[in-house]
Amino acid sequence: MKSRNQKNSILFFVKSAAFLVLFLLVVCVDAKQPFVLKSVDGSWLPMIAQSWVAKNGGVLVKVADGIKLNDLRKEMLTQIPDLSVEILGKDLFFPTTTPDSLFELLKNIELDVAEVSMKRQTPADSEMFVKKSAENPASKDEYTEAIVENVVFDEKNEKIVLTVKIQQRAKTGMFPKLYGIYRIEHTYKMKNDIVDPADVKNMAFLPLITAKKGSKITFVPEKLDSRVLTITPDFKIK
Repeated sequence: MKSRNQKNSILFFVKSAAFLVLFLLVVCVDAKQPFVLKSVDGSWLPMIAQSWVAKNGGVLVKVADGIKLNDLRKEMLTQIPDLSVEILGKDLFFPTTTPDSLFELLKNIELDVAEVSMKRQTPADSEMFVKKSAENPASKDEYTEAIVENVVFDEKNEKIVLTVKIQQRAKTGMFPKLYGIYRIEHTYKMKNDIVDPADVKNMAFLPLITAKKGSKITFVPEKLDSRVLTITPDFKIK
């Protein structure tokens, strides 16, 4: 069930939809990331943990690419000293637990993935983006189409997170080969427990609030960091 703050935020989004002002921006992704997030429907959203399976009386977890497991394990134990976690090959194994019990324990901690990364993103990977404007609009071949699989309101970090599955790749542009599952994230500036209406960045991405499971989103990728996408503001949701 959504909290009162979430309901207020959603109501504000809907009432403010007529006042959208579209501006271009790049959303900075914080180096600290949660292990998992819990969605509004109670399901678990992959973050650092990309996939998992109950196995041999515990939980086997595959983490995001580029994470050094030894350092990740040390950081997790620093925050939760009593945590039981082992490294099995390229995965983490948490014995004598279930996914729900494990993730309830881990959902409120954040891990500094910048410190445990095996390799840094090069500027070409992490900082390359395309700015579009009325004078330089995107062509139809630069748009990517995806189906929304999950939506999460991360109140702690004041952001919305969409899990999407690419249905149709762009033919041109910076990222024409995207496929599979990605996350689209956008951070909202809050004021008095609602989204700040004076912040133009909030207004630019206001329609994201209308997305739900099964929605189709058409967008131009602007930046790719691991499997997290930043998109330009001229997206469409159906």
